[in-house]
This record gives sequence, C-alpha cells and structure tokens, in this order.
Amino acid sequence: MKKRLLRALLLSGAGILLLQHTASAQLSFTGQLRTRTELRDGQGTLPTSDTKASVFTSQRTRLNLSYSTDRYRFFISGQDVRVWGADQSTISNLEGGKLFLHQAWGEVILSDSSSIKVDHLSIKAGRQEIMYDDSRLLGNLDWLQQARRHDAVVLKFSHKGWVADAGFAFNQNHGKDTPGKSGNIYQSIPAVPVAPGTNGIGMQYKSMQYGYVARTGSFGKLSMLVFKDDFQKTETVEGTTTFKEGVNSRVTIGGALFANLSGNLSLNAAAYYQGNNDRLGHSLDAYNLTMDAAYTSGKFTINPGFDFLSGNNTSKQSKVNHRFDPLYGTPHKFWGFLDYFYVADAFGMEGNPTRSPGLVDYFIRNKYKTSDKLLLTLDLHEFYAANSLAPSEALPHLKPSGRRFGTEIDFVVNYSIFKNVSLEAGYATIFATDNLKLVKAPAAAKEDRGQWAYLMLSITPDFLAKNDGK
Repeated sequence: MKKRLLRALLLSGAGILLLQHTASAQLSFTGQLRTRTELRDGQGTLPTSDTKASVFTSQRTRLNLSYSTDRYRFFISGQDVRVWGADQSTISNLEGGKLFLHQAWGEVILSDSSSIKVDHLSIKAGRQEIMYDDSRLLGNLDWLQQARRHDAVVLKFSHKGWVADAGFAFNQNHGKDTPGKSGNIYQSIPAVPVAPGTNGIGMQYKSMQYGYVARTGSFGKLSMLVFKDDFQKTETVEGTTTFKEGVNSRVTIGGALFANLSGNLSLNAAAYYQGNNDRLGHSLDAYNLTMDAAYTSGKFTINPGFDFLSGNNTSKQSKVNHRFDPLYGTPHKFWGFLDYFYVADAFGMEGNPTRSPGLVDYFIRNKYKTSDKLLLTLDLHEFYAANSLAPSEALPHLKPSGRRFGTEIDFVVNYSIFKNVSLEAGYATIFATDNLKLVKAPAAAKEDRGQWAYLMLSITPDFLAKNDGK
C-alpha cells in the first residue's frame, strides 16, 4: 500500500513536470523537507532524577499536488514522517515507515453560476486541514511533524466581508458489518499505542458538526463558533473498556475579536463555553477566557496577555467536569513550547486529567525582526493553577503551596537562508515549583527544571516555478 502510494506520487510529479508549459496556470506541485534535531531533557513533563537527556532527528517529507478549474479544485498531499534510524536498517522500512495521506480533498465551486451571485460558495470533501482564526480551537498543529487533519465535508460561503462555514464528519472503523454488533459502533481508542489527539483525549470522536461565522472589516475581525463532537459511549469493568450504542456529545460555543485599534496597536479577545457532556458522559461546565494586546514600534513587537482555562476542584470529586478542553487546535502555539499543558500527555493531579485544576497563563511575547531574513522571538510565561491543589498520596513529601506552577522562557531564532529555505533554532526552559510536579505524570520524584533545544531545516520547493529558490 505504501509503495503504491509513493509510486503514484512520484509518477504524478513526473507527469506534472512534463505538462508544465501547457497547463502551469492550473497546476501546482510543491514539496517540503523538514528535519528537526531535538535535545530533550524535560520536554512534555519534568524529568526525574534518573532521566537521561535524549537527542534525535525527525523528518517530514511532503509532496503537494493541486489542480484547479473554474468549477472545482483537487488537492492531494502525501507525506512520510519518521525518526532517523527508526527503520533499524538502510534497506528496509518495515519498522519506521510512516508514509500516509495527509490531505486528499476535492472542492466543488457552486458560485461559478449566473444564478448564484455571491463571492464564493463551495463544498469541500475529503481529508483536510481545518483552521480558523488563530488556531486556538481548530488548527492544523503544523509544528507536529504528522500535523492534524480531519476526514470531513465543509460547506464554505463568503461574500462582502462575511464568511460562513458548516462542517460535518462521521467516522467508522471499516465499511462492513461486524458479526453480533451494530455496524455503527466506533472503536475510537486505537489498538496500537498511538495518541488519537492532543489534550490527553484518549479517543477519537465518532462524529462532529460545526458552524463558523466571521465578519471582517476596517475594525478587524469578529467571529463566532459552535462546535459539537460526539464520542462513542464506553463501559469499563475491571480495567476492560467496551463500546456501547449511543454517543456522549460535547458542545463548545463562543467567539473571538481581532481588533485593529491603530496602525501599530491591536487587541485580541475570546471567550468560549463548553457544556453538555464530556467524552465519558459526565456533565460538563467549563470555559476559556483570553485577551492580549500587541504593539509594534519599528522592528520590535511586544504582546502581553493572559489565558484562563477552567478546571476541577482537586480536593474532592465532583459530578460535574469543569475542565475546559481546547479541542483540535495548536497548543504548542499558546501554552509554552515545552508543551506541559493540553498536549498528548495528561495534565492533572498525579497525571489524572479528570483532576485537572485548569490553567492561568500570564505571558509576554516579544518579536524583533532585524531584517527580512532574521527574526528573533522571546516568550515569557508565568503559569498558575486555576484552582487550589490537593496533597498527593503518591507524592506525600510534596506540599502544595499557592497555585503557581512556574516560569517558562522560550527563545527562537528564524533565519531565511534564501527563498524557500529556512533555518530555525530554539531553546526553552522552565523553572518549576512543587505544584507543577504534582500535576505532571508520572507520579515520581522530579527535578525542578526542564529544558529543550532544537535545530530545524525547512526546504519548501515549488517544482513548477521558473525562479524557485532565487
């Protein structure tokens, strides 16, 4: 299967190059090779006293093919993601091969008609990235080498500054009946040890529906989102989880404002509420508030702000879950590059996400663009729990004190070597309190500091461009 897909992509690329002079206006053929060498000594969670730092290189290789007409668009993106050396051989890819379709969608344009007089109306179906606003709740998580995508249908509308989209997805394990079971029961927890998503979600949604409306004008942009994701009901008996008929539905609703106050001052604010039921069927009552301002003076931009994500009372078990889940966005962009919060691993008392105290993040992001080629960024985060912390039975020597988790510093240098070739280097470190040790798995003695460094090379060729790279 993987060999056939790779062969098809290569043949497609060769065919495109042959057709370049006759159909270049309709065709696009681009690629990406991105290698990232990382030093991890407490990335994702605080290291323990016997943890050894690791160094490895991961690579994403991607080919993108697009074909457009007045009536429809077609796009396919195949990628291979692997860690150098994971094949355990120079001639076999049985161990580490990760070749798969990242995107494959078609878009039928309905507004190309005299009877439909709007700027754009289309239906987009297939495997696709879904991104809105600042990617807080819906984003492609491009920092992750695999990136995020959905199998969905999206109805897209835009006209005179208004945008309105409606999206739908319905997931199944296969296209055949299962003896003795309903064909609509979705086995949404992977059989292999692969996280189905960020935020410690543990399972993929069975279905989802959303509506998005935005208005753009001289003031900036105002948007509203209603998102419902449905999870197959489960039952756990003596550690064994089975799937049942029906779904638990989670509803997220809210809006965001991106305001241009002047030529060099902007203000962003958002508020979202999450209700109905969580994925396990518990009542849900959670919210997220955020606000930040950005001021640019010459080559320098300062961007202070705060995030508040509600959480649970960690002292006693509640029948209502108050933990806000930031859905399918890009956590790496918002809550520190060390990815301690709302990423794949659990964030809660003794690593239990149902006992998550929530998060308050006070931040200052700084950018300095020295030239068209060089950009420096320095982000400072001060993290707190949104609720008080209870003592831990697993770590009795740690005594909660206040709500402060610690201070994180993220520094990144991005240099454009020339067109379509860039080099990026980063370093992040956190100075933790005992409170942070209580909410990060595993429940073991941890160090006070974690750190992470990386060096990333990105080459993004446009194979049909006559002056690519110049």
